[in-house]
Amino acid sequence: MGPRDQSPPAPGAPRPGTVTVRLAEDRMTAYLIVEGPEPGGAPVTVEQAMEKLREAGVCFGLDPAAVERAVAAQGERPITAVVARGKPPVHGTDGRLELHPELLRVSGRPRVNPDGSVDLYDLGLVRSVAAGTVLLTRIPPTPGTPGINVLGQEVRPRPGREPVVRLGKGVAWTPDGRQAVAQVDGHASWVRETLSVTPVFTVREDVGPSTGNIEFIGSVVVRGNVLPGFQVKAGGSVEIQGAVDCGVVEAGGDLMVRFGIQGGGRGRVRAGGNIRARFIENCEVSAGGHIWVQDGILHSRVEAGGRVEALGRRGTVAGGRVLAGEAVIARFLGSPMGTPTEVTVGVQPQTRRELEALRRELQEVEQQLGRALQTLALLRQPERLSGLSPERVDALRRLAEAPAWLTAKRDELAARIQELEEALSGVRQAWVEAQTLCYPGVRVVIGGAVYVATDNLSRVRFTVNEDREVVIGPV
Repeated sequence: MGPRDQSPPAPGAPRPGTVTVRLAEDRMTAYLIVEGPEPGGAPVTVEQAMEKLREAGVCFGLDPAAVERAVAAQGERPITAVVARGKPPVHGTDGRLELHPELLRVSGRPRVNPDGSVDLYDLGLVRSVAAGTVLLTRIPPTPGTPGINVLGQEVRPRPGREPVVRLGKGVAWTPDGRQAVAQVDGHASWVRETLSVTPVFTVREDVGPSTGNIEFIGSVVVRGNVLPGFQVKAGGSVEIQGAVDCGVVEAGGDLMVRFGIQGGGRGRVRAGGNIRARFIENCEVSAGGHIWVQDGILHSRVEAGGRVEALGRRGTVAGGRVLAGEAVIARFLGSPMGTPTEVTVGVQPQTRRELEALRRELQEVEQQLGRALQTLALLRQPERLSGLSPERVDALRRLAEAPAWLTAKRDELAARIQELEEALSGVRQAWVEAQTLCYPGVRVVIGGAVYVATDNLSRVRFTVNEDREVVIGPV
């Protein structure tokens, strides 16, 4: 007589042992729960346990020895034992990009000499490549290997993702789509996952009355200055061998200013990559990458996605507000006169602006979706439409078609908002550093934590701890 043919115990007879099977939610693990009998009752047998497992559909990864151990260990208290494990899938690896060495080279970071001076001239700003140069090779992702759960069902792996890359002007894919090749001689740039090769336009004098404003799709070299009221806008990098004097400069890539940036309260300088200059004063400056200066930043509003560094022996950040995604490093923070100075790190300025815009857009989409759902409910009540004109009914029907794409748009916005919020949570890696002295009046903000210096602090680094408090340590 098999286990399924056993008769129930007679009334008053001791309770026999029991056995049950439980599966994990992902069906990758099977558990056997064995409860021993009352004194004099029939114990659970291995055959009964195996029959229960068969009834539950467990057919892969079964460990008979574990079943035997669980049955042998039955007693007064129930015993739970893992008796089967599935084979987990091997997820695919993401694709990756192999860049030409010229694109990997640090884009003109100033060299600090042993005597403390900074060389702002030999920066190798332009990445020159010849037509036909392979600039990028795309390594494809792998699909992964399927797994099997304890029920013998296939578990699909997560395939790897294609790397993000966009081709700008002057670059094309090879026929197999795996390599990007320069189509022209020029300057190669890799900014925000976009690869392009552009020729360089040279202005051999000041940007002023004799030239008018300069706007160019590629990179620009100015042999003189940018005079008050004039503009230089370039899709690539900009090199100014003079100074920016109350002008406007916008670069899609890096910006190098041999002398200073003087804004006069009305100048504006922006770069998608890094910015290098001798000094910044009374100006609005923003960079997608790093900002490096020699003498200092005075009474300006400065934003950088990476670091802001005042590298020279007199490198000072005083007055105004400086924001950086990674760090602010200077010889001196503030001034002996207690000039109000705010330094904020741990927040990507462009990320914060994008997040705020997306939240407003999400709110508007949710409002539109609510109106569309109300219209859809109205259309499901024909008696309420009898008094409307045919044109009005057609308009309502068109509006009722909106919920599907509005829902998709809402989900897309919510996913991007979550991605940006996660990016803004890494403030513990950000810091502020005064390599020589931090004066009173300096306000340090890391994420949401704030510290205001009230005394002179020598050679200090400001970070944030697990309690989201600003802490001070030595350089």
